[in-house]
Amino acid sequence: MHFQYSSYTLLLMVSAVLGAGLGLYAWRHRTVPGATPFAVLCLAAVVWAVSNALEMAGTDLPTKLFWANVQYFVYAILPLAWLALILQYTGRGAWLTRRRLALLAIEPAIVVVLVWTSAFHGLIRQNVYLDTGGSFPVIGKTYGPWFWVHVAYSYLLFAACIYRSVAALRRAPRLYRRQTLTILTGLLLPLIWNVLYNLGLSPVPRHDLAPAMLSLSSIVVGAGLFRFRLFDIGPIARDMIIDSMNDGIVVLNAQDRVVDLNPAAEKLLGVSASGAVGRLAEDLFKPWPVLTDLCRSAAQTHTEISLNGSSELRSYDAHISPLAGRHEQPMGQVIVWRDITVRKQAEALLLRQQRVLAGLEERERLARGLHDNLAQVLSYANMQAQAARELLAKGQIEAVDAYLTRLADVTREAHTDAREYILGVKTTISPEQGFAVALEQYVQRFGQACGLDTELIMPEPKALTEISLEPTVEIQLLRIVQEALTNVRKHACAKSVRVRLMLDSDEAQVEVADNGRGFDPALMLAGDAQTFGLLIMRERAEEVGGSFETIAAPGEGTQIRVRVPLGKRKDVP
Repeated sequence: MHFQYSSYTLLLMVSAVLGAGLGLYAWRHRTVPGATPFAVLCLAAVVWAVSNALEMAGTDLPTKLFWANVQYFVYAILPLAWLALILQYTGRGAWLTRRRLALLAIEPAIVVVLVWTSAFHGLIRQNVYLDTGGSFPVIGKTYGPWFWVHVAYSYLLFAACIYRSVAALRRAPRLYRRQTLTILTGLLLPLIWNVLYNLGLSPVPRHDLAPAMLSLSSIVVGAGLFRFRLFDIGPIARDMIIDSMNDGIVVLNAQDRVVDLNPAAEKLLGVSASGAVGRLAEDLFKPWPVLTDLCRSAAQTHTEISLNGSSELRSYDAHISPLAGRHEQPMGQVIVWRDITVRKQAEALLLRQQRVLAGLEERERLARGLHDNLAQVLSYANMQAQAARELLAKGQIEAVDAYLTRLADVTREAHTDAREYILGVKTTISPEQGFAVALEQYVQRFGQACGLDTELIMPEPKALTEISLEPTVEIQLLRIVQEALTNVRKHACAKSVRVRLMLDSDEAQVEVADNGRGFDPALMLAGDAQTFGLLIMRERAEEVGGSFETIAAPGEGTQIRVRVPLGKRKDVP
């Protein structure tokens, strides 16, 4: 082989060194999508630049033909490398499977074999000779038929690359648009020069500047690599991420018209993208007014909604976020749904289990209290009966009658207590109905059983659905009301009683007020039955982190107030 020096050869060698450095950097980041194909492109640029430089430096035809044939390895691999890079960078890398890559590599493999055997069939080159008409000799030839087949095939792959790049450029967020534009520029630089050369329109006659342009494109992409960190922060590929999300996403413009939605949102709303785009949000969300309110509210950014699925009612956590453009100008909104049905079902199951457990514990507590009370009553009744027998044996009829009267009163009171116990046990907090329903049922039954005029004041139904009390708090609050009403029956001599439930931002308050005789709290004696009931109510309230207050005066009735903490408020449409 014989060579001669030229300034163009030096330029190609410098390009090869730069390409090698960029390829090494990309290879170190090969775990990032697109980095491996870019490293292959850099390697191709190095091989093309070096082999093209040696071809141009060669002075005899065999030397030039050898290095020209080496360049066909680059011609074969270059379109596939660009296609892999663009597909991975735009989120379509999964399409390029090993099978498809092998099929796409069939034609490049054929052209490599044909170029090295072209002297026998002329399918790549014909009429080959050494052209010495210029400043340095070049290969003179006529292209064979398979050369044009390869050109058409390669340009078809490049066209696919350009299409994907332009599509990604149009969709890319502003943050990533310059990255995509950088890669598109790197693709077009060598391609344009190669097209001009193959058509005989090169501004430098007899010379293909594509190798130098490929090295230049590597530098352009490399500049983007260092400036925009192409392989450290890849662009958000909508088709790969947004469309494959299980969360429903709807994008609205500044006029509240739908501009985009993903397949998950189509399924949730029961509309197609073509049928939804352009519609007003108010029209699209007509079956779910809460979503329309969410779009209009400047303060509210989150709610929970229920949508009818294919076979069941499903719950979703909906968030809305504003979209801002340049200079923070509002551009629209994004609404995201996340299916929380499983979580809500688990929460409901846990709440039911907690209520059942709290109910069982309270029943055991009431049973112990009833046992102790009945044991005392039976012991007292036994003593009274024994005393009455002794008096009866002595003929003291009047004394016996007094004993029996007291015994009848005690058993009557014990019977009433037992009925109240049974009423309290029956009035349990159903896992499905909750505290408000249990309170309403008990107050109604109490009024019917005791003949008292009872009134229950409750908040609006919507407010009741939003409260959340711990099961133990619900049980204790209900028992406090029961104990308060028992005190009214036993001690107040009242004709009416009012129970009122109120809700605040972080607590629930229950008031029980009667129009009975009242009392002076300062004169209450320790061990008094009414005082004992008040102490029990106070202990119950404090046990769940609440507070208890008694307001009473002789002749002015009695009022108790209980405050207990609310749990996390529910977001219900």
